[in-house]
Amino acid sequence: MSRKALKMDAKEAMREALVSPYMVTIILGVITLVLSVVQGFLDIWQGMIENAGAYDLGQTGAFAASSIIFMIISFILSTIIQFGYQSYCLKVANRDQTMSYGDLFGSAKYLLKALGLTLMMGLFTVLWTLLFIIPGIIAAYSYSQAIFIMVENPDKGVMQCIRESKEMMVGHKWEYFVLELSFILWQLLGLVTCGLAFIYVHPYTNVTLANYYNAIKPKTVVYEEVSMFE
Repeated sequence: MSRKALKMDAKEAMREALVSPYMVTIILGVITLVLSVVQGFLDIWQGMIENAGAYDLGQTGAFAASSIIFMIISFILSTIIQFGYQSYCLKVANRDQTMSYGDLFGSAKYLLKALGLTLMMGLFTVLWTLLFIIPGIIAAYSYSQAIFIMVENPDKGVMQCIRESKEMMVGHKWEYFVLELSFILWQLLGLVTCGLAFIYVHPYTNVTLANYYNAIKPKTVVYEEVSMFE
């Protein structure tokens, strides 16, 4: 399927979606903004401690504990909404009538797997990057379909999703890179509009990528039962 066809189908699917992709993206943005604001307060707190001069064990301990707690909460919540948003976009691409705002938090049901997949993808990418930047980039593209695989098949294990993603992306990495690159002007539009355009650009991009996942994933063969007397 051509890039043009993938994008046109994404636009059509967004128009037909029972649950507005723009509202789901706004909810995603609000959650991300809240996490950023909290992180900003922690940064200010850290600056105040550093500028105080005198070492305050109580202040430093409270800051360290708060930072660790927030880091854990942020990682968990970010993982939930990342997987949830991918699940929602895949449903939009598939014209799935079961889509809902709750999809954004649906990955909480398999949270440990989602966290494990996020950690393993990050670890493998970092390890390949230590060899050189290019192998790290190639690894990232190899694992690019793993989240879609898991949100579509939550019963699959972490390593199974990574392995299947690597198999799916054989011969498709450059094609996927070009597809992502084709959104560069849309991304720039999002930046120059102070993020407002991302309300359209983000779901458009992700539904297109969901279409690409559907285009390259192995097709299930359905065998019809045939009577020997026919």
